[in-house]
Amino acid sequence: MQYQDKVLIVDDEQAIVELMGLYLKSDYEVIPAYSGQEALDKVKSEKPDIILLDVMMPDMNGYEVCRVLKTSVETQFLPVVMVTALSGKDDRIKGIEVGADEFLGKPVNRLELVTRVKSLLRMKHLQDKILAERNEAMNYLDIAGFIIFVLDVDMMINLVNAKGNDILGYGEFELIGNDFSKSIVPENLRSEVRHRFEGALKGESELPEFIEHSVVTKEGKEIPVRWYDVVLKDVDGNITGILCSGEDLSKFK
Repeated sequence: MQYQDKVLIVDDEQAIVELMGLYLKSDYEVIPAYSGQEALDKVKSEKPDIILLDVMMPDMNGYEVCRVLKTSVETQFLPVVMVTALSGKDDRIKGIEVGADEFLGKPVNRLELVTRVKSLLRMKHLQDKILAERNEAMNYLDIAGFIIFVLDVDMMINLVNAKGNDILGYGEFELIGNDFSKSIVPENLRSEVRHRFEGALKGESELPEFIEHSVVTKEGKEIPVRWYDVVLKDVDGNITGILCSGEDLSKFK
């Protein structure tokens, strides 16, 4: 049997849940929930592909539910459509602030509902494919045994492979968004590393073929690493960051 995408419909009014379910059940598996807490429970147990979320609910409103979902690593990419009778600009801004992906007004128009759900699910499938390919690539990098960091133009950490996290003693997402030099480079070497990277990111100097400098683990231990750094560019040749590949030299001592 072909897999059907799961749509979680959340509203404290049963009639509205049933009506939206009627619009969607021919193409999707519909999962009902009648409160904010039940919605969060269903997300964990049912793993929906998209959520239609009422704003005005008595126990936990839609904004609060959306904020919880969008701040969780497991559900941050789950599409959330806020369904509301509210039409003010401030209400939409509040929804955007908590991470809502789309908005639908009440009463819900059938064509608009079906179109929005289909569009967001298409984007989710593409995103899932990209993430799966990235994870596969990261697995290859981990097998190679190198520490891998990807830095943006501000030298903030955008990606760390499992090998890097393991050697440095961090959790999977703990280093993401942090400054590379301040997070893992010994204090006495930070200005040197920043100067070298800043020159490369501005296109004013080349990175050396390799360079050796220590990194500091979460526990404060220094580990010698040989770095092979490469400037990253987009299709137009614009510099977008730096790929840092590090070989742990402590294993040879």
